[in-house]
Amino acid sequence: MIKNSTLFILLFLTLFAANQKSEARPIISGISTNEINIDTKFNGTEILLFGAKGDAGDILIAVRGPKKNFLITKKEKFLGIWHNGNRVKLKNSYSYYSFFSNSGDKILENDIAKDLELGGKNLKFYVSGNEESRKNKNEFEMEFVSNLEQQKLYSINGNVIDFLDESLFKVILKFPKNIARGIYNVEIYLLDDNNLVSFQTIPIYVNQVGFSAQILDFAYQEPFLYGLLSVIIALVVGWLANYLFARFVGK
Repeated sequence: MIKNSTLFILLFLTLFAANQKSEARPIISGISTNEINIDTKFNGTEILLFGAKGDAGDILIAVRGPKKNFLITKKEKFLGIWHNGNRVKLKNSYSYYSFFSNSGDKILENDIAKDLELGGKNLKFYVSGNEESRKNKNEFEMEFVSNLEQQKLYSINGNVIDFLDESLFKVILKFPKNIARGIYNVEIYLLDDNNLVSFQTIPIYVNQVGFSAQILDFAYQEPFLYGLLSVIIALVVGWLANYLFARFVGK
């Protein structure tokens, strides 16, 4: 759980009140931290996002992780044997996506929400593959989203924003242990009818630290050597396991 969340909110309220006296702004927001460090003990984390709106309208929040290419393969059964069937590549798709709103589905039908990819129904996927796979792209997209939802990397159905009164709000951003490193953008939108009143974005930097980071960097920088060492280590471990079994258990 978020520690000292009350302190953050009280501090924000003080800053908001001071700001209102000097300058009216449609949205003011902040987060408890904008950095996540992943090491071998990392088991996920939560970040508090808090803010206030100074104008009328609906608050919508989208958190987007770095884009990646994903290969989706459909398992097919032939003569009782499962095998890899059609496959597609989803290009430049979000590795993490979380959406917050209290406005229902109606607001997601407007052109701005569609253009900004707000809400699961408005996410855009770019598919490459054979003709049959492209015809069934919706099936692959649904399977992709479902898989990432199970991994807690996607939350697309409009998590509820906690409003403290008519203007002050807060949400808890949850990041699982399997998030990818990179820059995550927290985007806060204020929409009034079909108009974008205001927009703010806050970056969150996800870094890999410690020995695991060195291994990951080595894998990216020297993929051939990394693969070769992985094979050698697997062979050595396999040989050692067989030797120990034959030496102490086989008798």
